[in-house]
Amino acid sequence: MKTKRRLLNSLIRSYLLFAFTLGLIFLLVQLFSGELSDQYVTKPIEPSQIARPDYTSIDSEVIEESGGWVEILDEERNVIYIKGTQKVPHKAYSAAELTSLLYDGSRTPYLYALAPFKSDKGASLLCLVVIPRERGQTSFKLLTPPETISINLKLSYGFFGVLLLSVISVYLYGRYTSKQLTTPLEQISTAMRHMRNGHYDQRLNYNSNKELTTIQECFNEMADHLEQTERANQQLIESKQRMLLDISHDLKTPITTIQGYASALLLGLADTEEKRLRYLNLIYSKAALMTELVGDLFELSKLETTEYPLTGEFEVTDLGELVREIIAENYDQFEQKNFNLTFSIPHEEIPLRLHKTLISRAVSNLLTNALKHNPKGTTVDIDLKHLDNVVRLTIMDNGAGIPASIRTTLFDPFVRGNAARTSDGGTGLGLSIAKKAVELHGGELRLLDSEGRTSFQITFYKTA
Repeated sequence: MKTKRRLLNSLIRSYLLFAFTLGLIFLLVQLFSGELSDQYVTKPIEPSQIARPDYTSIDSEVIEESGGWVEILDEERNVIYIKGTQKVPHKAYSAAELTSLLYDGSRTPYLYALAPFKSDKGASLLCLVVIPRERGQTSFKLLTPPETISINLKLSYGFFGVLLLSVISVYLYGRYTSKQLTTPLEQISTAMRHMRNGHYDQRLNYNSNKELTTIQECFNEMADHLEQTERANQQLIESKQRMLLDISHDLKTPITTIQGYASALLLGLADTEEKRLRYLNLIYSKAALMTELVGDLFELSKLETTEYPLTGEFEVTDLGELVREIIAENYDQFEQKNFNLTFSIPHEEIPLRLHKTLISRAVSNLLTNALKHNPKGTTVDIDLKHLDNVVRLTIMDNGAGIPASIRTTLFDPFVRGNAARTSDGGTGLGLSIAKKAVELHGGELRLLDSEGRTSFQITFYKTA
């Protein structure tokens, strides 16, 4: 992507160019107007220099020689004195008439100039100088009353020309600037409408200033995040639906078994004591499995609930001693299945702030998982290491291994090591419960990629 100019720099550059263009136009108009005025040779006549407090002593010789005259007006614009021969009779002037003669005198054969002054008695008067147009005396330096604007008669056309060209320039520049801004903004609004309708694949792609390009980058990052979130939500919905189906299956199978054998007992089909005891034993085992499933579901639901009260049950615990206790509690099961159990635990104390019940459940679930899904003679190694601010507990076995098809979803609820969903392989919630329990301690539970071995590693981070 090309380096973008900042919007401020672009605007300053554009406005400077516009101002330079406008100044050049005005300069050309001034030069053109100057050439017109240079065609006349005249002695400047300024009404303010002619006017005298004693207006009867006004020196109007040059004006009268040119065929002009001088009129003195009072505050009501009434003619109270005339010096020279008045060619255009006037006893009084209206404001509009006087303004027309001063600023739009091209319709009359005379040029008019006006200046205010004070009489020797302090009265406010106006000195009006009138000169024939054909004599070419067009250069007046006019002094107007405070409420009016001084202007050169010949340059008035140049002024309006500059004004017209300025309006055209501003319009063209406005169109250009608008295009530079509205094109990206239209793309942004279109993309936002698409996202509002649930289409998170929309991305922006335009070339503009740095600020607008930054908005584009932020928008695209936001779109990526929303798209990932939507995908994760969809996966969560599918996972919930799959979990409901799995719960239904795992509950339906033992319930059906219990119902069948209970019906057989009621109908007297168990005609021997041996059959009756076998039926009762099956009913009990299936009921126990259902109790275990419901208990695991309840435990997992509690762990996933943010309101689960854990704060008061945390305490500083020696993790090494806790692992030894867990091994002792499960040792008989390993012996019964002819498993080889080895462990390496440091002698020094490893104090961590733990919820003992949850951590015991997590480690026990990992050991039970190894017992259920491996053949006799499997070796299970437990290794605990204390490395600076990190504590790692690794449980490894050299048993049957974990199929590649379920490695990515192993910690999801109801995932089991065997492909078929049987009712004798546990509830499928053990690893989910273990992972959630570790995460509530700020730790991690991962399945390591160990060739020929299945390795689960729990990592705790010590805080100062």
